[in-house]
Amino acid sequence: MKNKLLIVCAFFCLSSCEGFLDLSPESQPNAKEFYVTENDFNSAVMACYQSLRNYPTIVLDVLEYRSDNMFMPSFTSGSQDKYEINHFQDNKTNSLIADIWEKSYSAISCCNVMIDHIQNATINADKKLQFEAEARFIRAFHYFNLVRLFGGVPLVVHELSDGEALKMPRESVGKVYEQIESDLIFALQLPDTYDKSDLGRVTSNAAGALLAKTYLTNKKYNDAKTHLNNIIITEKYDLLTDIKDVFDVNNEMNKEILFAIKYSKTLIDGGHGMWLSLSDVTLGHFSDVLKGAYNSDDARAGLLEYKKSGSVYLPMKYYDIQDVSTKDVGNDFIVLRYADILLMYAEVLNEESFDTDINSKNSGFYYLNKVRDRAGLPNLTSLEVPSQSDFKKAVLNERYLEFPLEGNRWFDLIRTGTAKEVIKAAYDIDIPDYRLIFPIPSAEVEKVNNPNILPQNPQY
Repeated sequence: MKNKLLIVCAFFCLSSCEGFLDLSPESQPNAKEFYVTENDFNSAVMACYQSLRNYPTIVLDVLEYRSDNMFMPSFTSGSQDKYEINHFQDNKTNSLIADIWEKSYSAISCCNVMIDHIQNATINADKKLQFEAEARFIRAFHYFNLVRLFGGVPLVVHELSDGEALKMPRESVGKVYEQIESDLIFALQLPDTYDKSDLGRVTSNAAGALLAKTYLTNKKYNDAKTHLNNIIITEKYDLLTDIKDVFDVNNEMNKEILFAIKYSKTLIDGGHGMWLSLSDVTLGHFSDVLKGAYNSDDARAGLLEYKKSGSVYLPMKYYDIQDVSTKDVGNDFIVLRYADILLMYAEVLNEESFDTDINSKNSGFYYLNKVRDRAGLPNLTSLEVPSQSDFKKAVLNERYLEFPLEGNRWFDLIRTGTAKEVIKAAYDIDIPDYRLIFPIPSAEVEKVNNPNILPQNPQY
């Protein structure tokens, strides 16, 4: 899968993967001739996977700086956009925000092209179902990010001409989530495992995990519980004994990983640059709040420590050494892992009832304490967590300690309605309500030039 994922895909597929306002697939040459064989469609799906490679940049340059995980006290040349996001001063011309919109819709377009063309394909039925389900998972993933970052967005699920694209209105948040849920329910038909050569493709369990997270975001706790429980009872996944092993580049796609974005540093254009590299560790990225949140016994704190790699320092969570030939590193970027399943399950069980029996599998304490135990921390009981609301806070705090640099924190704060109070406590910044979502990039609004179709978010 790693080699297949990083190949140069067929010309038509890649040339069709443009931003939705620039897509004109019917004008591309050889479209009908390209989408014929099983290999053609597999290459098209690989291009959809390739579109995920921008996600770590979204996490590390935008989401983590938006949260209380990373802090930039001042900016230098080239970092002003990041600084503005960190300090809630961003505007509709911010290049990092514009990049999210452009790259996400480019990825969605790539998925749409493949999905539309596969409908009448005469290939193996099982492969046809698999390829469509993979593309629909990836499309849902991009829309899940877009709707949480921007609110209602244009909902594009088919190939569009330029003229059609300019007429696509913003849909309601609810309609976008309906499409996300529909795509992920379809993706539940995927295999639950693959041969070693295809390790890294989306599985039914990865689809179930992302669907559960979608349901949790919308407070559909019973639906989330069903899909989380389905993953747990498979017993295919488990917490590794040492959390450092989860992120070890020599231990990728281990038993804790449900889905990760794949890289290979030995292939030309297959790896990536060093994530969060520093020449001086005193200029660390992490906020004082995050660094001070761990006690001395918590094994997870070590993942934020810096280690030298060549001439620079990297946090242990993303430590690797450059390949001699390509000069790249090759850490996979983990999107969904089993600790997330357990903590989401603890959360939904607590919403159902506050069960204080720490040994009962019907109690949120049972699953919360599994994650704490791996970190080297004592069990929490009703003595420390005496109420349902206290348990919610305990889960949110555990997620804070478990998932820094993984893209969860800002969305957790928004989902739980705690962003304003947490950022105020961390940075003494008062977040206006309108800044809980980002502005639509001004270039996109100006292209459409019709506020009835693509209005700007209020107060931007």
